[in-house]
Amino acid sequence: MFSAFLFDLDGTILNSKKPFIIAYNRALAKHGLPPLPSNEDSAIRILRNPVESIFPELLGAERCKDDAFVESFVDDLKESYGEVYLEDTKLNPNVRETLVYLKESGNKVGVVTSRLSFADYIIPSLNSLGIGELVDVVVTSKDVLYSKPSPDPYFLGAEKLEKTPNECVVVGDSPEDVVAGKAAGMFTVAYTRGFYTLEELTKNSADVIIDDFSKLTQLRSLRFVEKL
Repeated sequence: MFSAFLFDLDGTILNSKKPFIIAYNRALAKHGLPPLPSNEDSAIRILRNPVESIFPELLGAERCKDDAFVESFVDDLKESYGEVYLEDTKLNPNVRETLVYLKESGNKVGVVTSRLSFADYIIPSLNSLGIGELVDVVVTSKDVLYSKPSPDPYFLGAEKLEKTPNECVVVGDSPEDVVAGKAAGMFTVAYTRGFYTLEELTKNSADVIIDDFSKLTQLRSLRFVEKL
């Protein structure tokens, strides 16, 4: 029986599109660079990628070779994000209620995220949104050598929770979450109201695809897969 849930953060637990877009646009403007596309979906298609892909696209390949420029941009990006994240980050629908149910049912809860530059803002975000006490462990890209789609972050999350992979459920909104979770030998749930579309998520054969967090409460039922 499952007894631990390892959640991706951005796009899964959190609706954090707005603060990411604002922070990047402020940092880009400060360095005289064009803003992100005005269409939110187009902007998110850029920002959902790893930093090593985002920066060349937004800063230009030549500027990315300038360590001082990149360091300055990252500093401004972190500062800008720190100015807006508490006001503009929201929980996705039914997240808190679902986490409360899972904890009251005796499950452990972890957050496993690819955040690096913004990692310091995770705990304050969770606390300000009233779910900090519901999360047992947090794993970020700072904690592992290889980030998602490597299974290493999920292995570490399970280790910190003192659980075996077959006791763990991975819940994420990206193909990388599904790939990493399956590689770790965990049950995978793809959430469709994050940064990726249903079409994109169906390509990686998640065990279950959901559009509502509350459906996670059915995992304790043997009819879970049939119901969803």
